[in-house]
Amino acid sequence: MRLWAWMGTLAAVSALSAAPAVQAQTALTKGVAVTSLAGAVGTTRDFTLVVPSGATQLSFALSGGSGDADLYVRRGAQATSSSSNDCASESATNAETCSFASPTAATYYVRVQAYRAYSGVSLVGNYTAGGGTPATVTLQPGVPVSGQGAVAGAWLRFRLDVPSGATNLTVRTSGGTGAADLYVRAGAEPSASAFDCRPLVVGNEETCTFAQPQATSYYIGLYGYQAFAGVTLTASFTQPPTGGATWPGFDAYYVNAIGKTGVALRSALNTAAAHGHVRMSYSAVWDALKYTDEDPANTANVILIYTGRSQAKTYNASTNSSDPDAWNREHVWAKSHGFPDEGQWAHTDIHHLRPADVSVNSTRGNKDFDWGGSPIAEAPGNLTDADSFEPRAAVKGDVARMMFYMAIRYEGNDATGVGNLELADNVGTSGNLFGKRCTLVAWHRADPVSADEIRRHGRIVERQGNRNPFVDYPAWAEELFASGCP
Repeated sequence: MRLWAWMGTLAAVSALSAAPAVQAQTALTKGVAVTSLAGAVGTTRDFTLVVPSGATQLSFALSGGSGDADLYVRRGAQATSSSSNDCASESATNAETCSFASPTAATYYVRVQAYRAYSGVSLVGNYTAGGGTPATVTLQPGVPVSGQGAVAGAWLRFRLDVPSGATNLTVRTSGGTGAADLYVRAGAEPSASAFDCRPLVVGNEETCTFAQPQATSYYIGLYGYQAFAGVTLTASFTQPPTGGATWPGFDAYYVNAIGKTGVALRSALNTAAAHGHVRMSYSAVWDALKYTDEDPANTANVILIYTGRSQAKTYNASTNSSDPDAWNREHVWAKSHGFPDEGQWAHTDIHHLRPADVSVNSTRGNKDFDWGGSPIAEAPGNLTDADSFEPRAAVKGDVARMMFYMAIRYEGNDATGVGNLELADNVGTSGNLFGKRCTLVAWHRADPVSADEIRRHGRIVERQGNRNPFVDYPAWAEELFASGCP
């Protein structure tokens, strides 16, 4: 343990002799770095991390910045600079690590204390979840995740959703200490024996590149060849072209909307989205979906939205009502949020009705859309938790544009029997609200309009008569829904 009396000036000794003021404790999120930490000599910052039963390879790592901050960790009670801690890391730099191979389920208390004034420091706490599978952190394109650290033999897991048409996918690690090996794999978690890229170079400067990546989720692993700390991970790609009109008839059809913004644009698109709309019965939706969602490779089948499975048109819940693997009619904007009755036009609006596996549809329920959750075994790439649902990468943008359409088409100003549907900035919604707006904007950007979506849209127009403005001209989503979104 360091002797504070070794400090060179009486003022410093006085500052360190006084008991540090009690600090509020900040809860750490597993695998997410707290950045830009700073403190004057002798000051402290306190944190907590709840570690569940069955977790292994618990680690806390300080890195980066200038000055000298020390790290103290204690299970079940406040960490201090005394000898009562479970770990004290007191090097002459900010590269501090505390590791526990088999931690006890508890709240771990973490203290960062300034041996000398410091700034620009990052702190991260991480562990491998029970069963040996670490939780996976979703990356945002081009946004660095800094301060990553783990013990030797441990994995950190990440995921990046890559849209159709993206190019030049690059995954890069840099900085820090120790030795982290980079693994990347499309569509599934990488392992020591299964990967699409593994540079295996000395140090932490590793890069994987894919000139023409698949439209899928790319899974990224950082493996501790040796214990490492302070590593930065960045994943980015060149976005596909977005925003332009996708339909040759755009100029004439939307003449009253082109050039407008704000409320005026919203009103014009509300009128355009209603134009030509012919309501169908709920029973007629079965046949409509057999046409709109027909598998181009097998015209006897439809494509199910969440699983992506091609399934016989006849293998549906209207004739196989007790079969959880049959397909039924999924309301992407859940009908309990504004139009529970079949007589309400939104209830049978096929712009947001899709074939879906019965059991997966049940899992989705009426949850809002947002990032994260646990994987759905029957629908790889889809995640869910108590109050939200995340669809697979290939349909994220499709889902977003369906939701934008619903919020524009139904404003409570006509005879459809539907009130004003609005996108919310949160999950856990009710009534006519549905979330989560900025998440949907992010999905719209990441998964642009595809040829399959344009084909389906054209078939919807054939059957129902009206158009989705956000498929025809994606840039309008930015104008009407992206305010305040990153």
